[in-house]
Amino acid sequence: MVRILMLSVAFVLAVSAGAEGATSRKRNTSVQERTSPHQAAQEQDEFRSCDVAVREFVQGRKEAAALPIKEVKVDGLRMTLNFIHPYGESGDTPPNLAFTRGESIEERRKALNEAKQKVRTLAEAAKTGNVWYVIVLNKGGTSIDERRSSTSGQTTENQPSAEAVVMASIEGRCITISQYEAIPLGSLNEDLRRVLGQTEREASPIEAPSPIEVPPQPPPS
Repeated sequence: MVRILMLSVAFVLAVSAGAEGATSRKRNTSVQERTSPHQAAQEQDEFRSCDVAVREFVQGRKEAAALPIKEVKVDGLRMTLNFIHPYGESGDTPPNLAFTRGESIEERRKALNEAKQKVRTLAEAAKTGNVWYVIVLNKGGTSIDERRSSTSGQTTENQPSAEAVVMASIEGRCITISQYEAIPLGSLNEDLRRVLGQTEREASPIEAPSPIEVPPQPPPS
């Protein structure tokens, strides 16, 4: 009789512990269900960690586009990059010669290898849809246009042009890769000009865009 009573008590305790465990798991599941949608919402932005930077550059302008980079063309000899997007290409960046600042050949070689690794990281980011060419229309010209007109004697302030920036989301950081100012609309693909709200008459003569060298912002190693 005593053995039966002890077994009954043990059974009741086991059932009670199992019920408490199930209740605890249910509470934990409920907490996860409440928190996961918020976390998912933070990860779902189409521009990843560049969500703020891209929109800040566009400034709400209708004549703008954020184009995914399909490929990064690398000129390893000249240390330049060219970004391929659905409507064409960005044009070459200024040469990245930061590696030449080292005092010894070993330091310069190390800096060169680091720069090449960063380029490979950037190319991989482009393959996964984490690099964008963001372009906006400037109907009133840019400060660079005004400086050119002051030296050439030609008035260009009324000629529309575009400016662009290449941004990459790498390891949770938004990195500005390169900037382009005073891009003549005539140098853009016709379809891209239409995306920016321009007609053939409004396109300016074809000239090369003016890339701006951006201080290196390496992704975290």
